[in-house]
Amino acid sequence: MKISDSYFFKFRRFLILFWMTMVIISCQEEGSIKTEEAAFFKAADYVDFEAGNIPLVISVPHGGNLKPSIIPNRTCNNAVNVLDEFTIELGNAIMVEFAKSGLKPYFIVNKIHRSKMDANRKRIDASCGNLDAQAVWDLFHGHIQNSIKEVDTKFKKGLFVDLHGHGNPKQRIELGYLLYDDELALPNETINSSELIAVSSIQNLVKNNISGSSHTDLLKGDMAYGSFLEQKGFPSVPSAADPVPLQMDNYFSGGYNTANYSSYMGGAIDGIQLECNRSGLRETQAEREAFAVAFVSATVLFLETHYFKELPKL
Repeated sequence: MKISDSYFFKFRRFLILFWMTMVIISCQEEGSIKTEEAAFFKAADYVDFEAGNIPLVISVPHGGNLKPSIIPNRTCNNAVNVLDEFTIELGNAIMVEFAKSGLKPYFIVNKIHRSKMDANRKRIDASCGNLDAQAVWDLFHGHIQNSIKEVDTKFKKGLFVDLHGHGNPKQRIELGYLLYDDELALPNETINSSELIAVSSIQNLVKNNISGSSHTDLLKGDMAYGSFLEQKGFPSVPSAADPVPLQMDNYFSGGYNTANYSSYMGGAIDGIQLECNRSGLRETQAEREAFAVAFVSATVLFLETHYFKELPKL
């Protein structure tokens, strides 16, 4: 039996209408899901904060892996979206180790993935203009700012550590003081000059340390932070054992957080960007726990050597 042309056209029209209806329903459902997600979106779900009792602030900006669908992936300004794997777990291990001695740093963690918001960039670059991403950025940085103010008020000085993980081939810790590799290679008298101190993230410590240490001493002397970590079994640069990174090492000198929450911007709180290698330090729980022991010991030693004769506690 031959199907009439009119029947064929009616059937085709039915298929087209059915397809369009399904598309509309699908779009409505997707829109409904996004609207529902937007209604329940809370920046507080993506930032963890713990108040401390010692003059130490630790932030973890790039360890988060949460990807809310209502926030588009960042594409502005050549966005870098690489996750610093296991850095939240590393920070948690450090907090557990501190707690064994009744000590508690101020601790701020960004849990949103870097592809959605970069917590170590200025606000517009961090969010690419998305309002929800900006809300998470505001909360994360608000906690850092408030913690810095509290440390300044209660202790008069202190240290901010921005905790990261790097993927460079050399398996060692990189400590960033806002000084480039070629600046760290300059003669000691140049490093100790007012021009270089003025661009350092520990310039207040240079001017007001109880050990009588120079800028060079604090960066790569025997009592430098990197040297204390090295002595605890974790190779570090700069340090007495490894004073200057090579130009081909892709050394991280410090970013937005270190610049904005350190004495580089004035005040009495110094800052260091701590870039941790993966192998042998943050890849397994056992490695993270071992580093946590070394970090706590080295950090307390650094604070008691240069800041306080005895670490104060609230």
